[in-house]
Amino acid sequence: MTKIKAVIMDGDGSTITHDGILPDNLRDLIINNPQIKWIMATGRSLDLLRRLPIIDHLSRDVPHIVDGGGRLVLHSGESVIDHFLTSQEINSLFDQLELEKIDFLYSYLDEEKSYIYSQNDLDHWSNRPQFITAKATNEIGEYRQWLLTNPPTKIFMRINSEIRLSGINWHQNEFNIDVTAKDVTKGSSCYKLLEILGLTPKETAFVFNDRNDLPLIEHPELQDIITIKVGDYLPETEANYHVATPHDVADVIYELINSSDMINK
Repeated sequence: MTKIKAVIMDGDGSTITHDGILPDNLRDLIINNPQIKWIMATGRSLDLLRRLPIIDHLSRDVPHIVDGGGRLVLHSGESVIDHFLTSQEINSLFDQLELEKIDFLYSYLDEEKSYIYSQNDLDHWSNRPQFITAKATNEIGEYRQWLLTNPPTKIFMRINSEIRLSGINWHQNEFNIDVTAKDVTKGSSCYKLLEILGLTPKETAFVFNDRNDLPLIEHPELQDIITIKVGDYLPETEANYHVATPHDVADVIYELINSSDMINK
């Protein structure tokens, strides 16, 4: 087996516990192996990625996948590739919204262009630490115009009831929905990232746990990527390795870095 040169990691529930902890053994593994490219692939926006404890240990010389694939961005915040939603996609989403089913809408471009909408609980949501710098409104027309003026790479929506959308690209994990540009996913951006870095899927491991990770696993050009599934949220999804919690991830990656044995199929 070709030894891995890059580890691409989902955050919440994969490498970060659900109570926000980066396991010590994974942190130490990253610190002790600077020759590996440690890359995040998250549905989070850059500002929310910066709130994860893993942020200080990610490789600084390579792009990371944020906004569910909508953006490839360096650790510093410099964008490498942005896939902005078009005005047609934004309008298509807003034309379908049932506002009573939505807790809030949020989008982030930078510290001066982050926006949040909530119809009934604006103070509750806008005063949360992760959204404190966002420009806030309870007028959906105003929020819509902000996004048309400054198109984001992702619109994040928290819902309280089942909702269906058509004609746009979206992914749902429980009550969270990400809307990204057409054909843009973690998979499409991972494929582009490996091209940029000159790496093959065989030289890459991917740690995942959730449905918005499936486009990467299922991408036709990424079938040789080494997959490490965490937890049991995706019982129907096969992986090369399966571990119970983020605390178990480091042991698998250690073996991949240091062993030339064939992976388990």
